[in-house]
Amino acid sequence: MKKFVNTTSRHFYNRDLGLLLIRIAPGLIFLTHGWMKIQNMDQTVMFLAQMGISAPFVFFISWLEVIGGIALILGVATRLFGLLFGIEMLVATVIVGFGRGVSVDLVLALVSFGVALTGSGKYSIYKMECKDCGGMLCNGPAGTCTLVKKD
Repeated sequence: MKKFVNTTSRHFYNRDLGLLLIRIAPGLIFLTHGWMKIQNMDQTVMFLAQMGISAPFVFFISWLEVIGGIALILGVATRLFGLLFGIEMLVATVIVGFGRGVSVDLVLALVSFGVALTGSGKYSIYKMECKDCGGMLCNGPAGTCTLVKKD
């Protein structure tokens, strides 16, 4: 039985495909929610003004969600947008409060921070992080690290 489980589990091991699916889920959520905000900007500004959020910040959040959602899905600047979305969702969690228990906002914050920590994976339009050190500003082309000495 152990051999069967090991053999079967190896066929389903694909870290990069897993990262793609994990990127697509919040990317679609942010894209659709941001697009709804942009389509109904006047109502969105009025609604969020009741929570103390100013109009320029509402515009920023709306466009961040649309552009960042597309970027997550495509795998462009995933670590940057993951960090920005994580911060956004933590702020949303604090504003809404914990009275309802664990909210979708908190789950999205955790998933976004996870994306920020892991990067885009192999299936991305433009992989920006270095595969060796994780940095986005290595001296070599994306995926090759000139900062880490190789033996």
